Amino acid sequence: MKRNLVAGLALLAACAQSPAATTSPATTTTPAATASTTTSATTASVGVAASVDLDGFLAELDMTHPEPFHGVSRPEFVAALEGLKAGIAEMTPATALVETMRLTALLSSQGRDGHQFAIPHDNADGPILPFKIYEFDDGVFITADHGEQGLVGARLVGIGGHPIEEVLAAVEPLVPRDGPATVPSFRPFFTLRSHVLQGLGLIAPGPVEITVEREGATETLTVDPLSSAEFQAWAGRGGFTFLPEADPLIYRRPAEADFWMEDLEGDVLYLRYSAVSQVGEGSATELLERAAPAEKIVLDLRHNPGGNNHTYTLLLGALQDEAVNQPGRLFVLTDRMTFSAASNLATEIDQTIDAVFVGEAMGGGLNFRDDVKFYPMPHLPVPIRIGVSTVYHQKSVPDDPRLTIDPDIDIPVLSSDYFSGRDPVLEAVLEAG
Repeated sequence: MKRNLVAGLALLAACAQSPAATTSPATTTTPAATASTTTSATTASVGVAASVDLDGFLAELDMTHPEPFHGVSRPEFVAALEGLKAGIAEMTPATALVETMRLTALLSSQGRDGHQFAIPHDNADGPILPFKIYEFDDGVFITADHGEQGLVGARLVGIGGHPIEEVLAAVEPLVPRDGPATVPSFRPFFTLRSHVLQGLGLIAPGPVEITVEREGATETLTVDPLSSAEFQAWAGRGGFTFLPEADPLIYRRPAEADFWMEDLEGDVLYLRYSAVSQVGEGSATELLERAAPAEKIVLDLRHNPGGNNHTYTLLLGALQDEAVNQPGRLFVLTDRMTFSAASNLATEIDQTIDAVFVGEAMGGGLNFRDDVKFYPMPHLPVPIRIGVSTVYHQKSVPDDPRLTIDPDIDIPVLSSDYFSGRDPVLEAVLEAG
């Protein structure tokens, strides 16, 4: 109610500033003058409507977020917002979208607020490049392609004639984050969107030129972007960010349950938790029973983007049991997609259990803001909704300076391992003394 009142007052104020109608002698207006006047009026109305949305966003931050300007000063943020308001009427829709994303990302520029995405409305989302990518340590590679064009396994080296390094650098300021590890996790969400690439001045509307390396040769080809609906239907859950499901990799194996267990060779109990959902008393009891004869227990939190923070209590309790909580016995596997409620669980393990972390720094934070409330901005040139955090999650000590949990055993993420079905992270655990 209060938010609507603020927006309404802003709109009334904008209308009140319009010149009052006056009576004047009749004049003859040429068609060119009429067209110019109409264009100017339309541009002005776009600016007024967008300003109402942007002012409403600022009001929502002030009313809802527990500490909205922890990563940027309020004066600096307001100055950026006012600059956007002043110029948005003259921007292309794609540029306005990018600059709104840039403004939003300022709030998490110092980390601890990676849920605050600026997302186009479903009916306003633009075309998306027809493949999935992943930022491996040895380059950006295509992991799936729509229509099976033979691009899987190819290294993406350029988009629109720009080196991929330039593209990634241009996209980076748009990415909300809990810390540096969040960036490669969520950057594909922006990199694959045609509107984002257009707004950054990297491509023109229509088919997109890409440059790839495959089978030892570099080639340039043109791809036709998919509609958002087509991409989402094809890519499925985690389409922008996840590695495709693949049977050779145990953590990407298709499974009906979010939590399951498997006994591996060498007296290893493997626990897979792919999304934070309810782990019941029966599963916790079974875990302890199966852990008794095991030499190692592995909790795999890779590619776990989170879920319900209230559902992992029994799992955490079982891991804290003295039957599991022994030096060198519990190994926790994390990667850039260990996020949100999954990073809360990882942090509680870090604080209360003698565990060894293996893999990649998690994309989620230890202490961070979350539980976003989406604020609609329907009057922008590309209508969007922006997540505004409402809760501060503190699972570590209050003054913990860390933005992520760096693994005790850091394993490079290489394309050659992924495409060959090799899991060096799990191998490191199995080989650990």
